[in-house]
Amino acid sequence: MGRILVDDIKPGMVLDDDVRDFNGRFLLGKGLSVQEKHLRIFKIWGVSEVTVQGDGAEQDDEPEEFSREERRKAASQILERFPHYDPQHKVSRKLLEIFILWKCRYPGGFYTSDAWHEALDNHTPPSERNRGEPVDPSVIIRDETRMPSLPDIFFQIQEAIQDPRTSARHLADIISKDQGLTSRLLKLVNSAFYGFPSQIDTISRAVAILGTRQLSMLAMGVTVLSGFKSISPDIIDMKGFWKHSLACAIGAKTLAQYRHLSNTESIFICGLLHDIGRLLMLRYFPRETLWSMHLAATEKLELARAEKKFFRQDHAQLGAAIMKNWKLPLKLEQSIRHHNSPGKSSFPIETTLVNMANVLSSGCLMGFSGEYMIPAPDLESWDALNLDPAVLLQTAKLMQSQADNLFQLFFDNK
Repeated sequence: MGRILVDDIKPGMVLDDDVRDFNGRFLLGKGLSVQEKHLRIFKIWGVSEVTVQGDGAEQDDEPEEFSREERRKAASQILERFPHYDPQHKVSRKLLEIFILWKCRYPGGFYTSDAWHEALDNHTPPSERNRGEPVDPSVIIRDETRMPSLPDIFFQIQEAIQDPRTSARHLADIISKDQGLTSRLLKLVNSAFYGFPSQIDTISRAVAILGTRQLSMLAMGVTVLSGFKSISPDIIDMKGFWKHSLACAIGAKTLAQYRHLSNTESIFICGLLHDIGRLLMLRYFPRETLWSMHLAATEKLELARAEKKFFRQDHAQLGAAIMKNWKLPLKLEQSIRHHNSPGKSSFPIETTLVNMANVLSSGCLMGFSGEYMIPAPDLESWDALNLDPAVLLQTAKLMQSQADNLFQLFFDNK
């Protein structure tokens, strides 16, 4: 028998063990021949892998599509951006393998090295002697007149979540008052990303299927995005920025399902908002932010380190301060603050998933957040999850296939 990822299951395969959801609820029995309807059941209930008769263990192997020279050239370009590559660690080797595959398949990526350096030519930072004191970006958070405003519906949802007496019907009534939010949420839950077998046409039904807390987190994430849509495309390509964020969200949620965590929507939002501090920097301090990007790209630094040259806080610290100011859940604050150092988080599992999804998104050039170098994966924290490295390739595939689709759902104003 063999364990096989759900994405690789083919109709006709026979289950060699019972299938249960992450809460242990029985779904399907041993000996059943898998059909298309069963694949939908797996997606609905967050089943990431099952045991089938025969050997399903090597389903992540990729055919040799590219020549040795193509792969060598891709590896050279990737390693230039991946200073934390550790050839002694199997997960690091798996990541490099995935990045090489993506570079061969999509040679331009979102930004090539030359294109990015050219875009920054007009933003060379002053010498260290002439920089002056680092800027304190948190002054924006303390200034209510400048802080991005959120719609009233955000605070109504937040209040409802914090009230233990809130019913599913009450939450549905709150969300349904905002037609724009209702439309986006229904498009999202009816998308291929969720794969529900029948149309969900009301928020009440969405709450019943996803759960109160899960849908409320999605609603809050969608409303937070509305406060950061006015950044000029002359500063950074916002389509690329949001594609990176959405890819990270998809990856974090997918890995959470492989880890059999509950409330994976909250982890989706952790991934979606992990770079929210950089958005505040881009909106109010574009000069210093572009300087930090230039310094990071030319000196091969991680962007968080370069930000410390021009700001008193890096984007992760600032993003956590925003979450605290808005009184959002501690899990969200911690996953944003420590997405580059999950071992320091009070929620190390969730933060590690965001860290790895961010690494995958950056290494595969799924969108662009301003980070030229591939962030360091926290391999020690990842090892503690006890996940098969094979899930990384499957996760990258889902991130690639779903990011464009979800971008349209989140940002299409029609």
